[in-house]
Amino acid sequence: MTWSTWWSYNQNMVSTDPDELGVYELGDESKNTMYYGKGKIKTRLMDHLNKKECPLARYYRYEKLSTEAECERREKELIENYMRIHGKYPMYNERMG
Repeated sequence: MTWSTWWSYNQNMVSTDPDELGVYELGDESKNTMYYGKGKIKTRLMDHLNKKECPLARYYRYEKLSTEAECERREKELIENYMRIHGKYPMYNERMG
């Protein structure tokens, strides 16, 4: 699994993404993690943008995966690793549950 490069988080950029299964990371101006998510990449990122759920997010990147089970495992792994390092959830994971 390999992360894509960081992209500016806006509708023009997200609209060009694949709508394939994967996990994604939203980052602030300094690319510090604010949220980890999973699902169909373009669909989920557009949902967040349209609902204005992560207003401080400025960048994103993603990893493509093959199955929903892989997405579940990888998201859990990313969040648990973040918790181990920072002692808390990423900002928007905590807020959105």
